[in-house]
Amino acid sequence: MDTGLTPPQYRLLMLLADGTERSTALAQRLAVSKPAISAAVETLTVAGHVRRRSDESDRRITWLEITPVGEAALSLADDALVTRFDEVLKELDDPAVMLSALTDLDRAMEKNREERRRAQQS
Repeated sequence: MDTGLTPPQYRLLMLLADGTERSTALAQRLAVSKPAISAAVETLTVAGHVRRRSDESDRRITWLEITPVGEAALSLADDALVTRFDEVLKELDDPAVMLSALTDLDRAMEKNREERRRAQQS
């Protein structure tokens, strides 16, 4: 199923689904350059998935937020991903082992991201 989202756009929408964010923070969280984030945000904005909002106390700051259209696209992509993942898991002898390993990998990646964020802030 074609969701109309590229993997980087999907990841960006996933992060915005957790709340508003600035482009700089998104670039850091996704480990991509600011120009790459700007291009992705522009594409998603034109498609109606993301909107920019100026900070009321500091007009130099722009917040990004997911729109209802973006939430619907993200939901569609999530459903497609789950369906595809389920198809692949059916091919394994013991899907629970793979799911456990992926959970461990996710935990390790999150820990690594947090450590990198702390190091950048120091």
